Amino acid sequence: MRRLLTGILLLSAAFYSGCESAKKNANKIHGTWQSLWQNDMNLQLHLSEDGRFKVTLIRTGQVHNNLGWYSIKDSIFMLRDSIDYPLPVCNIADTGKYTFRLQQDTLQFKIIEDKCERRGGALQLDRFVRID
Repeated sequence: MRRLLTGILLLSAAFYSGCESAKKNANKIHGTWQSLWQNDMNLQLHLSEDGRFKVTLIRTGQVHNNLGWYSIKDSIFMLRDSIDYPLPVCNIADTGKYTFRLQQDTLQFKIIEDKCERRGGALQLDRFVRID
């Protein structure tokens, strides 16, 4: 009986620390990130603490911005475009869902589901590094 209780306590502690680790990663994701994929464009992703995102894409001398909202639930990164910007890149009713991996100051996304191909393609270009 004692071993069973000890095992349950150890599993509970491991589960709790895993949840805390996910929360810490969610808190560390705030900031400005630069894509390492620099072929013909410059892509920055800004994630604010209040759940807003801004994507800035510079390609062939033109600057394109996209605004929206993001959230993290159960280690899933979700985002949707906002009507606040005159021309949203994606349908504002569509929510993109991604897993993410944060290692030191490098962030990677892997698509789970997103009807917006442009958004999915941009987020999965490569790794993003923190610049702010």
